[in-house]
Amino acid sequence: MREETAARVDDPVEEAARQWALRYPDPEGFRALVSLVRGYSATVREVEAVLRPLGLNISRFEVLLLLSFRRSGALPMMRIRDLLLVHGSSVTYLVNRLEEAGLVERTADPDDGRVSLVRLTDAGRERIDRAARELAAAGFGSFAALDDGELGRLSGLLGALRRETPA
Repeated sequence: MREETAARVDDPVEEAARQWALRYPDPEGFRALVSLVRGYSATVREVEAVLRPLGLNISRFEVLLLLSFRRSGALPMMRIRDLLLVHGSSVTYLVNRLEEAGLVERTADPDDGRVSLVRLTDAGRERIDRAARELAAAGFGSFAALDDGELGRLSGLLGALRRETPA
């Protein structure tokens, strides 16, 4: 009995799933949900440990990365909002912090003065390149524990979830 209790305490997801199954339907769905949420949290912590010394967090990294993927190095604020699936005020906050750090600048869209473009600066391009290299060298946090086949399967499963979610 003591060994069974120790096993449950060692894995809080399994203990939560066991408790769920005693009261509610679909314990496997619950186990998957809790595993995803806890895995996400652990991964973000590890990724941010790599990014923090560069003055970035995962959200700022995402903005810089989006801009770096554009040939022009610029995107309208609202396009960033749509790509990140966040509220417009969150994008404003992120861009303000990146602008204060000299990593982006805001300019008026030459085609539509009502639109504010966020443009990657040279310092921003250098920072995102360094951050991307360091993140890859660190194995993308928790993902370093998985081999290429496991990463492919995980990407496929998460892709199926994304396809089921309206944008």
